[in-house]
Amino acid sequence: MPDLPHGSLAGAAPVYTGANTASMRNRTHFLPIENASVGMVLAEAVKDAFQRSLLPAGSVLTAENIQQLQSHVVEFIRVSYTDERTDEEIAVQAAASAHNVMEIFADADLSQPTMAALFDQVLMYRSA
Repeated sequence: MPDLPHGSLAGAAPVYTGANTASMRNRTHFLPIENASVGMVLAEAVKDAFQRSLLPAGSVLTAENIQQLQSHVVEFIRVSYTDERTDEEIAVQAAASAHNVMEIFADADLSQPTMAALFDQVLMYRSA
């Protein structure tokens, strides 16, 4: 077995390289490490407090990986999964999210650059 870079997790699962076609959309989700489960695919690399890479994006989590991430005091991870919603379901949910964000920002002055930027970020987050 080749030497792993300092900070890498031993026994890392192979990187997921599944096809991503127009009919297969992926979504990402942040979750606490306590909610991670075997088989989840990392959407982004996981780093420790010193910014050393522990697992690369695309790694498929194993029980050992999860335990090691917890021992490195990793609090959250970002995972990727297949979005099985139809185009219609996505459009309905996006419209509902946009409506909710508009209600939240109803009294905000969106002509202010900072408020407009915050609005854009919240809308993007809620629409994902």
